[in-house]
Amino acid sequence: MRSYKLVQLTNTNGNNELLIAFLDQLSFDSFEELDENSLNAYILKEDFNQDALSQVLNELEQFKSVKFEVSDLENKNWNQEWEKNFRAIQIGNECVVRAPFHDAVSVPYELVIEPKMAFGTGHHATTEMVLTLMLRMDFNNKEVLDFGCGTGILSLLAEKMGAKSIQANDIEEPAFINTIENTQLNGCSKITAIHGAIDKVPVQNYDVILANVTTNTIKENLAQLLALLSSKGELLLSGILLEQEDEVKDLAQSLQLSFVDRKNQDNWVALQYSKP
Repeated sequence: MRSYKLVQLTNTNGNNELLIAFLDQLSFDSFEELDENSLNAYILKEDFNQDALSQVLNELEQFKSVKFEVSDLENKNWNQEWEKNFRAIQIGNECVVRAPFHDAVSVPYELVIEPKMAFGTGHHATTEMVLTLMLRMDFNNKEVLDFGCGTGILSLLAEKMGAKSIQANDIEEPAFINTIENTQLNGCSKITAIHGAIDKVPVQNYDVILANVTTNTIKENLAQLLALLSSKGELLLSGILLEQEDEVKDLAQSLQLSFVDRKNQDNWVALQYSKP
């Protein structure tokens, strides 16, 4: 059983969403918003670095008033505790994301996710927006890359919408394992899980590339992703903070991508592009 630390952050001045985005990059697993000015963050004891946390808070003007206290949590199955509050979500009339312990729902696309603390389950705006954009697209017989796949939720929807094959990669081993679990749980057979960065992804022309990651990861990998995208192929980017949208748009424009669609929710943005 793994040990966790609880970091209680106060005086956040309504910057919870932005703060979560930065803490996520410091290996924090999950978050609990108490109100608009306070936040609980959970992290494995061996991953916690107080100096790195202090540096983030001191370097960014909007976080300088934030205070935090750190405490050890008692040993228990925190995934199990978290699962108790895991709820099914519905996206329009077409898609439902639920856990194995929820009742089945009659919709065109039902995605069954074994909930884990660290990865996307559709409850966060970044994932929900990509699922919404995907439901507007044609995946029939398409070759798909799910870059930074997390739970594999986007891959599952791609297969259920008719994709020919899906390569799903993630640098985190638990995400890689969770993707395999969820692939089996949903009876999917066209998803190949890959543990590793973009250099581990098979080089081919993908019809659709899905990238629900962080803005920095998008910026670092966009040129390589574009090289893997077929002519007229479609690219969905999410995990972009509203205040970082222009950075991604400028980079996409410099790479001659054609803008197709955009969604924003809870200070987050998802962008859809096509390759000329």
